[in-house]
Formats: sequence, C-alpha cells, structure tokens
Amino acid sequence: MTLSPVLRRFALFCLLLAPSQAGAQAKDARISDLLVTQEGSSLLVSFQLLDGLTEELVERIESGLPTGFSYRVRVERPRRWWLNKTVVASELQVVAMYNAITREYLINYKHDGKLIESRVVKSLEDLEREMTIVHEMAFVNLEEDPDARLTMRLRAELGSRTILGFIPATIRTDSAVSRRRTAVWETVRSD
Repeated sequence: MTLSPVLRRFALFCLLLAPSQAGAQAKDARISDLLVTQEGSSLLVSFQLLDGLTEELVERIESGLPTGFSYRVRVERPRRWWLNKTVVASELQVVAMYNAITREYLINYKHDGKLIESRVVKSLEDLEREMTIVHEMAFVNLEEDPDARLTMRLRAELGSRTILGFIPATIRTDSAVSRRRTAVWETVRSD
C-alpha cells in the first residue's frame, strides 16, 4: 500500500510541526508557590520553578557551558477598555557553570543585567535548589499609589528551540499571576 503524494506531504508537515523533546519537557515546567509581599515601595517575590532543571540542562551545565533561566516579572495596571499599562518590568537571570577541576557549580544571579550575587555549591541537589527556588527577592520598586489595583505576572524562560528547523522560539512557562486589590497581594494563578 502506497500513500498518495498529498498524504505524504501532510505526514511530513505534521512531523515537522511536532514539538521537539526540549519543548515537551519544558511544557511540564511551571511556577509554583508564588507569594508577593510589599515592604514600602519594594515588592518581595517568592516562588519555585518545578520541573525546570531537565537532564538536558544538567548535561549542558556539566559540560562547562554557562546555562540557566530568566525569570521575568511584569507589573501592570489593568484597564477596562484598553490594553493593560505596564508599570514596571524586571528580569532575574540565574546562570550556572561547572568547574570540572574543583567539582563545584558557580551560580551567578543578575538582576536587570547587573550581577547581584554569586554562590558556589558542590552537589546537584544544591544546584537545583539554588536555581529554582527564589525567596523574598526584591524584584521591583513601585512608585505607584499604594491603593492602586495592580497585577503582577511572573514567568520563566528556559531556553530556545526551533520550529520547522529554522524559526527560533523561546521556551516559556505559563505566567503565574498575583493581584493587589488594596494593600494586599493575592495569588490568582500558580500551580
């Protein structure tokens, strides 16, 4: 039994559009336990990235390549009849490198492109904890009215892949969302 040329082209097209393995693994990654507190004008954000550190990323780190994640935060003022207004946006980059001589992992934290901290860990468990758990990080400073209604969206960018072999695409988690109604932030969507 042979397939018609149209069916062969359709089957090839479906294979090309199928997600890559990295994309399928990243689909499982998600932001969990989002907690936002406000101290003065600073927003302190705590969260955990689940299933983000895949075997592929660990292999890449252990080969000596700098590898990591970007956590992107966007605070918006909701508008009823128009697009939401972005009040402030910020990014935290967490990049790990492996030193094969000392058998240690160096983890660098950059906030909006500026190095804020470096840590050295020895085990893979410590590496995963340091890269995927953020506790009370001062992501953004708000110059807003303390009673204004705001929405904060947080998502992780885990790398990139290609679609059809040549179209670049970023692998991202879904956004975790927290809203401020009065002076209290409440998480709306987080796994």
